[in-house]
Amino acid sequence: MAAAGPEFISSQTGRDFFTFEDNLALLALASRVSEETGMKIIHETHRSKLSFAAHITRRFLEKLPEMRLTLDISHWFCVHERFLGDQEEALNLAIQRTDHIHARIGYTQGSQVTDFRMPEWKDSLKTHLKIWDRIHSRAVEEGRKTLTVTPEFGPAPYMLNKPGTTQPLANQWELNTGMMALLKDRWDTEQ
Repeated sequence: MAAAGPEFISSQTGRDFFTFEDNLALLALASRVSEETGMKIIHETHRSKLSFAAHITRRFLEKLPEMRLTLDISHWFCVHERFLGDQEEALNLAIQRTDHIHARIGYTQGSQVTDFRMPEWKDSLKTHLKIWDRIHSRAVEEGRKTLTVTPEFGPAPYMLNKPGTTQPLANQWELNTGMMALLKDRWDTEQ
C-alpha cells in the first residue's frame, strides 16, 4: 500500500480477543513498517479490533505516545451503549490523537443511523458533531492546512433495508454527500 503513495494508511489493527501484549506486538509491527516505508500508519477505532472500546484504546494510547487514530466514534457509542459522558478522559485522549475522521453517525444500539437528516437522530448527530468540532478545532490550532474526513455511511449490513426486501431505507450516496456538505459548511473558515 505504501508504494501507491497515499497520504497515510488507516489500519483496522488487531482483534478484541487478542491479549494486550499481542496487540502491542501488532502496533510495533505497524510502527516498524511505517519507519521502513516512510508511510504514516494510523489505527481505526472499530468494533472487533484492538480499539473496539474507549477504555481499552486509552491503555494503548497511554502506552504508545506516538500512536495516532482514525476516529470512528460511532463504533464506541454502539459498543458502550452510551455517548461516553462517563469516559471523558479516554475520549479526550482519543481526540488529541485523531488524524482522520470517519464521519458516520451512530447511536447507542448501532454504528449507523438510518438517515442522520431525520429529526429522530438529532441527538446522535449533535453528539458526533460536538466531538468532530473538537478535532477540527485542534487541527486549526495546530496550524494544519487540512483535516481529512471520510463520510462513511455504508451499504448493507450497515444500511438497514426495508423489512422483507433488499431495498435500503435511505440513499447511501445522498447520506455521504450530505455529510460532506454539512461538514464543509460547518468548517469553512473562508466565509
